[in-house]
Amino acid sequence: MKQNVAVLIAYFFLFFSINLNVYATDIEFYATKTTATDESKINMTQDLLYNQLLSFNDFNIIDKRTEKYIGTISGTNPSTIIFYAEINEENSTWICTFYAEQPMLKTKTSITNTYESYYKILTESKITLQQLFNQLNNETITLPQISQNASSSLLPSFELISGTWTGEKNINKIVLLRSGKGFVIFNNGATMHIAIEITADNIICTQTGKPNASFFPELPREIALVAAVNAKPIQWILTLSDDKTLVGTKQTLKTVTEGTTAIGAEISTTQVSWIKQ
Repeated sequence: MKQNVAVLIAYFFLFFSINLNVYATDIEFYATKTTATDESKINMTQDLLYNQLLSFNDFNIIDKRTEKYIGTISGTNPSTIIFYAEINEENSTWICTFYAEQPMLKTKTSITNTYESYYKILTESKITLQQLFNQLNNETITLPQISQNASSSLLPSFELISGTWTGEKNINKIVLLRSGKGFVIFNNGATMHIAIEITADNIICTQTGKPNASFFPELPREIALVAAVNAKPIQWILTLSDDKTLVGTKQTLKTVTEGTTAIGAEISTTQVSWIKQ
């Protein structure tokens, strides 16, 4: 009798574990349509959107960011959602449209916003995603409700931002501490110490200590060795788009080329996003 009960319990847990995702709605996330020529901005935005989608409960995100949506879906679940963005630059403004549709249910919706800077797309994207899927939810009963507790304007504090962050190609992790200090660990093994300052909505992270060529993995090594000697401290100026996402700019060095030959380095400001682990 005890053996039979044990077998039944085992079957129950096996069935439960197999069916954990039965009620999760699939979202197929396709490549962004754009006329922009700066691929790094588009790739960074796609990465940010992907991580924000992963933070939503009851969704199973299918990564198809390398494919353009052509009107077909890969799955057979009728509630599957197709999602992609369209980002275009016109007259120094950015026009961003998020699309969501369920082809099998013949429902679709979109939200378009116009921004004066590309940076605003990053800071407001999660709120727009929530609005988009709740808007789609009004047209069909198959979607789970999404919480609308998020705010597009969170006030930062050392308590709120403390923890481990990731998001940059050549950085393994960034650790921010409640003490106002932190450190950055690069994929090449180098460690950079940083000082953290909070001013109004901004979180400013600035390199401290001696310069190091390994802090510039984007540069050819021979150029980094020379440029690092007199380089200004690397600095990030970030804001919270939600409690697990920091977006903003990074001031560092980039390679100067002459034709196809690297000849030096110069100060560069790039867009970045960090996701809290």
